[in-house]
Amino acid sequence: MPLVISTETEPFNFNLFYKNNPTALRSNSKNQPGAFNGSSKNCGVFKLNIDAELSELLLTAARSNNMQFSSLLITAINVVLKRYTGQQNVLFGQAIIKTGNNEPQVAELWSELNSENLFKETATQVKDTITNNAEFIQIAENFDLATLSIKKELFQVCFILEKELTPEPLPLINELTAQLSDFHFGVYIKEDHTIPDVSFFYNTDKLDSDFFSVFAARLVVLLRELTNNSSLKLGQYNVLENDEYDLLINKFNDTVTPYDHQNTIFSFFEQNAAASPNATALIKGDFTLTYHQLNTRANQLANYLINEGVKPGDNIGILTNRNFEMIIGMLGILKAGGAYVPIDPDYPIDRQEYIYNQSAITMIVADDDYPLKVIVGAKNFKVISKEDTCRFSDQNPCLNIDSNQLAYTIYTSGSTGKPKGVMIAHHSAVNLIQWVNTRFNISTDDRLLFITSMCFDLSVYDIFGMLSAGAAIVIAEKAEIQDVLTLADMLIKHNITFWDSVPTTLDYLVKTLESGQPSYRYPGLKTVFMSGDWIPVNLPDRIKTFFPQTQVVSLGGATEGTVWSNYFIVDKTDAAWNSIPYGKPIANNFFYILNDYLQPVPVGTIGDLYIGGVGVARGYANDSEKTSRSFIPDPFHPDSGGMMYRTGDLGKMMPDYNMEFIGRKDNQVKIQGFRVELGEIESVLNGSGLVDAAVVLAKPDAEGNKRLVAYIVNTTSDYNPEGLKLYLQKFLPEYMIPAVWVELDSLPLTGNGKIDRNALPDVNEQHKIKRAYVEPETETERMLVSIWKENFANSDIDVLSNFFEIGGHSLMAVQILSKLKKIIGKNLQLSIFYKYPSVRPLAHFLDEENGDQQFKSLVPIKPSGSKNPLYIIHGDGLNVLNFSKLADYVSKDQPVYGLQALGLNGIDEPIDKLPVIAYHYMQEIIRHNPRGPYLLAGYSSGGYVAMEIRKQMVAQGREVKMLIIFDTDAEKTEYKDWYSLLPKKAKRHFPRMMQALRFSINQWFNGSAQQPEVPAENKKDSREFYKLIQKIRNKHITAFRNYPLEPFDGTLYLYKARISVHYVEYGKYLGWEKYAQKGVELFEIPGDHFSMLQTPYVAELGAVLQKNIDDVASV
Repeated sequence: MPLVISTETEPFNFNLFYKNNPTALRSNSKNQPGAFNGSSKNCGVFKLNIDAELSELLLTAARSNNMQFSSLLITAINVVLKRYTGQQNVLFGQAIIKTGNNEPQVAELWSELNSENLFKETATQVKDTITNNAEFIQIAENFDLATLSIKKELFQVCFILEKELTPEPLPLINELTAQLSDFHFGVYIKEDHTIPDVSFFYNTDKLDSDFFSVFAARLVVLLRELTNNSSLKLGQYNVLENDEYDLLINKFNDTVTPYDHQNTIFSFFEQNAAASPNATALIKGDFTLTYHQLNTRANQLANYLINEGVKPGDNIGILTNRNFEMIIGMLGILKAGGAYVPIDPDYPIDRQEYIYNQSAITMIVADDDYPLKVIVGAKNFKVISKEDTCRFSDQNPCLNIDSNQLAYTIYTSGSTGKPKGVMIAHHSAVNLIQWVNTRFNISTDDRLLFITSMCFDLSVYDIFGMLSAGAAIVIAEKAEIQDVLTLADMLIKHNITFWDSVPTTLDYLVKTLESGQPSYRYPGLKTVFMSGDWIPVNLPDRIKTFFPQTQVVSLGGATEGTVWSNYFIVDKTDAAWNSIPYGKPIANNFFYILNDYLQPVPVGTIGDLYIGGVGVARGYANDSEKTSRSFIPDPFHPDSGGMMYRTGDLGKMMPDYNMEFIGRKDNQVKIQGFRVELGEIESVLNGSGLVDAAVVLAKPDAEGNKRLVAYIVNTTSDYNPEGLKLYLQKFLPEYMIPAVWVELDSLPLTGNGKIDRNALPDVNEQHKIKRAYVEPETETERMLVSIWKENFANSDIDVLSNFFEIGGHSLMAVQILSKLKKIIGKNLQLSIFYKYPSVRPLAHFLDEENGDQQFKSLVPIKPSGSKNPLYIIHGDGLNVLNFSKLADYVSKDQPVYGLQALGLNGIDEPIDKLPVIAYHYMQEIIRHNPRGPYLLAGYSSGGYVAMEIRKQMVAQGREVKMLIIFDTDAEKTEYKDWYSLLPKKAKRHFPRMMQALRFSINQWFNGSAQQPEVPAENKKDSREFYKLIQKIRNKHITAFRNYPLEPFDGTLYLYKARISVHYVEYGKYLGWEKYAQKGVELFEIPGDHFSMLQTPYVAELGAVLQKNIDDVASV
């Protein structure tokens, strides 16, 4: 606020702003810090040597700009201080000596140091402030400045200006500095008409003479530049001596090394396949592929793609799960001359479609049918199998692929709400691979446990780096990746030598071993790479406890710099480190720490990190605007890559010439190793129409791991975080869904109306849960609440706390399950948290089922009776609830069992091969009824499964009395080409849709408000169950589509609905007459495909069915 002083004669207005942030100058003295006591014992003096020639030039420059030398000098010191502190503003204390009074008075000198400002404009402002301060002291003769609230503890830096020479300035300095509690240094200027006398006086408990030797040298560099041109912007001046400039720009980046820049990313793999064809390349479970087999499969795919029209330079999408086909697909695309674009099948369909369109993908290679096929079209969506490609040549395609051609495009989060596609050329990846394999001696003896996503750029080295070295890749399943104890076992089982992941994964693995298996040791792990996020300083030493022979390497960079651009080998950790050092650049890469005007900043000074060299990406796919903002010409090494990438990260050079990573300059963060633009999440939230306003931050949890926190303002409707999560899941991958949701009345704003992110409440300080705390009642509830409180470091957790709403994630779930296993001795799956997300239902499950309930497909619908049981296989609904009424209308003595789909428990993985599904069901039937004979029935698509079960039973010599099918067609047209049948489906279902609409309208008019509302928890469960159903159904559709029907030696009992809902006319027997060699026994039932199992029609079905069963049994 302005301070206004008045005298009796005239007003005097002096704009004196008292700031709350002093100039943040760090101490570098080796002495123990202490209070400055104003004595010469801890006051040092350093004289600034300015030669006569420079002095004359400076005085001339000052006069030409109508200012005193002192104003020019103080401004120059401020500019150098800005480079040291990185602050926009520098606060000086101005000590003014009145004539005849040696007691100094202190006023503020506040300098606004915007890099855009011209030097001479800033110097003029300094001059005016110095003059105003002197006038202020003159008219305030009777005031004690302390009574005017000047905060003397703010002044770390001050200066004394004298017009006349003082024989001994030290007493004056002591008098001044005794008033300043956090004094670091000051500038003493004796200004006359000859050579100015300038000295630095400083607190020896804060700084030392070495600091001023460097500071003075940089100041002189700046002063010499000022004499040449005082009209530049502040950020454009260089303050580094030639030697320091050379160290930072050239010697630090002396990384130029020969590499095979003409090669492609797969060239070394082909060489290894020729040299060691029988060496193991890939391992997954109990299956392996040799280098020869992998190269053969990749070549056949490449030649198939070439035959399909793929040309060099085409972008080809790859949409696969974690399997051999993923790596075969990547290699095949590259060998065909294309660049691969990975798309995760778990991504929301909108994100998949965006990547497809943004990259101008010409074709997608997939391992299964996915919903994206509907958007892309069958012509450009290739579901590749060995059978599809085996007729094509298995020789390396004869293509001359330029190493400057794109190898891949990987998408990262974007601040505008849309991801950015980073384009990387072959030679950039080749450089990275050769550096890693040479620097760390990666060879044919190595094995890597592959746990990263193909959409995460660590996969580039994991796959192509290992294959280039002739090493083996062990592919971990998704379920294995989520269980760190399984990963620990896999390290030993597969003799893994190389680990590469984000720090969080390894940190959880080590924590789990520390708490559960402290005696675990595996000396075979040779190399550990960690990158993508902060590494806890103590983690490397903890890793070596369990892996004593490993070398821990911290790496950094950006996707735009081809995976990694810098590294630091962690031999010993230093307790004084704030973080693991960022290290030095890798081969043929450069790192610069620059200011806003691309001037290198001094050692120890925070600046923007830039990456140069051959690893710099081509740019962003089809986005020239973003590319031009982030990729700019390299002014320092224009011949070695030509461009540099503005990372948006902050860092500084440490005295040992290793970089230190400081953090992000913008709103970009790392979550689970993935780079996340908070603005992208905010953009989707704010565009949802479900909130008034939203801000997302990354906040650490109790263990220091970053999690996303969404701050929501919603004044128009009830706050529904579950609905928001479901909405986000349509557009964003799982790692971008906030873990914690905080509802606010309004978002805090700064003085200029912008959102004040720093004022948002801490997660631990948000509004307490409004409901009353619910105490645990049973021993199991008390045990679970205790474990949750410990893991979440949250004492407010009670039996109703929701695992996901309080910030739970998969890695935390692993820790909780590990503790539960030790306490109750039972193995529980991660998905248990989806089924029982709160303590009370989970405790009830553990108590009732003892935590060891095994899911069974066989469900007793009507288990009593002496007749041979009837086993009915589920249809597309996957469960057996629709058979309950049928059981009511068969004989009281007729047992009925249903078989529900594998995976409905949310634990077992659904199966996409029909013979395997049938085998599982058959095993359960045989366990229940070992002797037979068997009555098998299948409803709808379950008819195919019943046929396959019959086939397998007959092969084992078992007797199947009847094969019964309820309204199943034999042609499977609807599974083969369902989207081409869409018009027919819409026409057939239109009356039913209108009926449902009329029913809803009637309900509304007849007072539906009086109906009980469905609880939100039930709605949530329904949504989760629906997602699970869709996943299983997609697997079953694949199984049915790929199952070849074969003729069988037997009679088929077909119960056909009189009203057809099929979209194709199949004839009287629905096509089964071609397969049942002993004929089809046809029985038409009233109703349609669905209503035949409902009243009133199910009564006739039950009666006919029972008569037929009894007739067959009597033969």
